[in-house]
Amino acid sequence: MFRRIVVGHDLHEGGSDALALARLIAGAANAKLVIAGVFPIGMLPRGFDARWREHEEQVAAEIQAIADGAGAEPEAFPSTSPARGLHELAEETDADLIVVGSSRHAKIGQILGGNVGLGLLQGSPCAVAVAPRGYREEAPNALGRIAVGFDGGYECGLALRGAVEMARAAGAALELIAVAVPSAVIGRGAIVGRDLEEAIETQLRRQLEDLARWIRDDVSANTVVLCGDPVRLLADAATDADLLVVGSRGYGPLRRVLLGSTSAGLVRSARCPVLVYRRATRADPGRTGSARDQSAGSS
Repeated sequence: MFRRIVVGHDLHEGGSDALALARLIAGAANAKLVIAGVFPIGMLPRGFDARWREHEEQVAAEIQAIADGAGAEPEAFPSTSPARGLHELAEETDADLIVVGSSRHAKIGQILGGNVGLGLLQGSPCAVAVAPRGYREEAPNALGRIAVGFDGGYECGLALRGAVEMARAAGAALELIAVAVPSAVIGRGAIVGRDLEEAIETQLRRQLEDLARWIRDDVSANTVVLCGDPVRLLADAATDADLLVVGSRGYGPLRRVLLGSTSAGLVRSARCPVLVYRRATRADPGRTGSARDQSAGSS
């Protein structure tokens, strides 16, 4: 479960959306909130320009006021870019989640990762959540339904475990959603077309049912298996969810968030908040053993 959540606040509407989502997650996780405003480093060849000093003081004052109103810690942080600053702050404060808002170009109620969000989602040292545009106006009082995108691989292990822990703490229902991606041929044509789709769907359904049985009785878990385009189907299936949780890409630097094609598509099109976990290592909780062991039902 999350212990420290950094909210990337841009002092505009996107920052308010991020704060609304962060408070919702923090309420379930009993986590500490850090309101972060990143301002550009003002170092010039002959020293600091007075205008940069004034800007830094202004950002610090506004972040302090927002943090006071949210009962959070303020952090005005200098860096060469907002994404880098949030990366560095997360590492410095040992945060395990960064929350940001969507681009101002997104449609109301829809996610569209801006430069900061997409920058965070390529190498963040911790999980990243993105709030839809306008989320502050429609955020629920508590998490009621959490959807989890499941692909049968190790990388969704931390995502699944975290979602189960949040659902248990918030009294939320859990929905495990797997999408089988059709493929024309396996091997030398042993399975072709619909036969392959049915085989994939059957395997995923068995995995989900196995996981659902190992989740403790105090969490209501439903399973859904679909076949087709994973981005579109996951986004549609999670439309009414309070949070969609997915894992990181399965290769690349360890303990970093890495966008795969599905997670990248979701942060550009989902209509609910999306949380992407970092890539796991075998030493991480929930990472060892079978996929079943990665659920919170395992001890």
